[in-house]
Amino acid sequence: MLRRQAVYGCGEGLTPDVAAKLTRLSERFHSRLEMQIDGRRVPLDSLIGILSVECPRGTRLTVIADGEDESAAAEAVARALEGA
Repeated sequence: MLRRQAVYGCGEGLTPDVAAKLTRLSERFHSRLEMQIDGRRVPLDSLIGILSVECPRGTRLTVIADGEDESAAAEAVARALEGA
């Protein structure tokens, strides 16, 4: 299991477009992907779960990846959340 810290930088919050992008991105990897915000873990393959989280710009979060490609998966998701 790998954890990668990130700071949310995609606009003012988790919009449906950002949530869909994260869901599609998570499908590219074999690892299980989650993000943790304020102690709450949300699977990144759940559009509804992602949209249920308050995440304004500047929010510190943790990307959690577990699986064979966890390093690449965590890095890709963290970069996407940071707005890269």
